Amino acid sequence: MVWSQEVQDVLDLFHLDLVSYVRLITYLSYICILKDDVLRKISEDIETELVIGLEKGTPEATIAMLPSFVPALPDGSEKGKYIAIDLSGKNLRIMLLTLKGEHQEPEQINHNFIVPTTVMKGTGDQASHHSSLFTFIANCLMKFLKEVDLLEANLPIGFVFSYPCELSSIRSARLLWWTKGFDIQDCLQKDVVRLLEEALDLNMLTNAKVKAIMNDTVGQLAAAAFKYGDECTIGVVIGYGCNSSYLEETAKIKKFDAAAHHYRHEKMVVVTEWEEFGAHGKLAHVLTQFDHEIDNASVHKGKQMYLFAVCSILIFKIFIVPFTFIYPKKMKRKHFKKFLIDKLTGALYLGDLVRRILAQLVLDGFLFSGKPCEKLEEADSFPTKYISEILGEDEDSFKVCRRICDEMDVPSHCAYDYEIIREVCHVVSKRSACIVAAAVSALLRHMGQKKIKIGVGGALIQFHPTYHVLLEEKLKSLAPEDVKWELVPADEGSAKGAAMLAAVVEKMGI
Repeated sequence: MVWSQEVQDVLDLFHLDLVSYVRLITYLSYICILKDDVLRKISEDIETELVIGLEKGTPEATIAMLPSFVPALPDGSEKGKYIAIDLSGKNLRIMLLTLKGEHQEPEQINHNFIVPTTVMKGTGDQASHHSSLFTFIANCLMKFLKEVDLLEANLPIGFVFSYPCELSSIRSARLLWWTKGFDIQDCLQKDVVRLLEEALDLNMLTNAKVKAIMNDTVGQLAAAAFKYGDECTIGVVIGYGCNSSYLEETAKIKKFDAAAHHYRHEKMVVVTEWEEFGAHGKLAHVLTQFDHEIDNASVHKGKQMYLFAVCSILIFKIFIVPFTFIYPKKMKRKHFKKFLIDKLTGALYLGDLVRRILAQLVLDGFLFSGKPCEKLEEADSFPTKYISEILGEDEDSFKVCRRICDEMDVPSHCAYDYEIIREVCHVVSKRSACIVAAAVSALLRHMGQKKIKIGVGGALIQFHPTYHVLLEEKLKSLAPEDVKWELVPADEGSAKGAAMLAAVVEKMGI
C-alpha cells in the first residue's frame, strides 16, 4: 500500500504501524470533527431558539432570552465613585471604580476573594452558620471598604450575579438554578438582591446599596461599550461557563409586558442564556463518550451542554485521511438527548475533558506506551490551566509538557507523547471556539446590525494563549458576509461594567 509522505512522517513521529494509525485516526475523527456545515446547522438552530425565546421564553425555547431591565449602555459621561461586586464561579471580585466623565479612563481598586467550597455548597440563610454565601460576600465587602477608607460612604453598588435569574426590575432577581459548581438549595427561587441587602443590613456598618443587578455578560458589555463606543452591542463571556448579552429593541421582546413593568425605554439589554441550548437533543450528533462521562460526574447532570461542547472538540489537524465512520461500542446516543451546550464551551470542564481523552489514549496504547497513569484516573488532576501552559509554550519546546507529566507521576514519557498531549489540548480548545463562533454568528444574523463590535472576555479569552485567534478564525467562515464585525477584548469587564451601569442607573434616575 502506498500512502503520502505526510502520513509516513506521522507514523514515524508516533512510532505507529499503518493499522494502529488508521485505528487512531478513526477513533479521534469520530470524537472530534465538527465541519462548517455542522456548525452552520447548530448556528441556525440557535438563531431559531433566540427568536422563540424572545417571543415565548422557556419552556418553549431552550434559550431563555432573559430581560435585564438595563435600558442603556455607558456613554463616557458618567462621574462618581461606584462599587462593583462580581460573583462568578469560585471567584468573588470587589471593585471601587472612580468615573471622571468626558470619556476619561476610570481609576479602579479591586480585591479578589476565593469562595470556599463550604460556602458554594452551604446555605443562603443569613441567620445560619458561617458558610452562608451572602454573609460571606457582605464580610468581604466590609473588609474591602475598610481598606479603602469608605466604610460608611453611601456608594451605589453594581452586582454581577452570573447565574440564571428572572428579573422583575433592575434591582430584583429571582434565582432559577445554580451553575458553575454552586449548589445552595435554599437560595433557589429567592431574590438574590434582597438576600445580599439583608446580609449588608446585619453588618450595620455600611450604607452601600445595590442599584443594579446583572449577568456577567451585561457587565462586560457595558465596559466594552464604554471603551469602544456605541457600535459595541454584544458581550460574550467565555469563562467557567459561556453566555452572552446584547442590546435589543424592546418591541421585539414580545413576551415582555413593558407597560406592566413600567418600562418606558426603547431598548433593553437581553441575556441570552444560550448555555441551555441542547435540551431538546439538538447537540446529540456532536457529543461523545467523554461528554457523557463528564455530565454524569457534574453537579448539574443533564445541564450546561453548550458549555461542555465548547470545551471539548478533538481533531488532529495533521490527520486528513479517508476512514470508515465507526461508533465505539461504549457509545449510547440515547443518553445525549438532554445534554446542554454550556458543558461544551467553558473552562470549568475543559481540563477534565483533556484528562479523560488522555486516559483513553493510554488505555488504547497510543500514549505513554500504554503504561497506566493513576493520576489520569483522578478527577481534577489535569486543571484547565495546564492547557494554557502547554499551548503557551514554543512549538519546538516541551519543557512545560515534560514538567506536567512529571507532576502527574507518568512512569515514562517522551517527545511523541508531548506532541499528542499538545495536540489534544489544541483541538479541545478549537472545538470550544467553534461552538462559540456558531452561537455568535447566530446572534449577528438575528440583530442585523451591519457594523458591530463584539466584546469578548472571561478566563479562556484572558489566559488561553490561542483562544481569541481560534474564535476569530472560525467566525470568519460562519458570520454573515454583509456584516462588518470585530472582536474586541473586554478585560476585567464584568466588575468594571457593573459599576458603570450603577452610574447609568443613577444618572437616569431609575
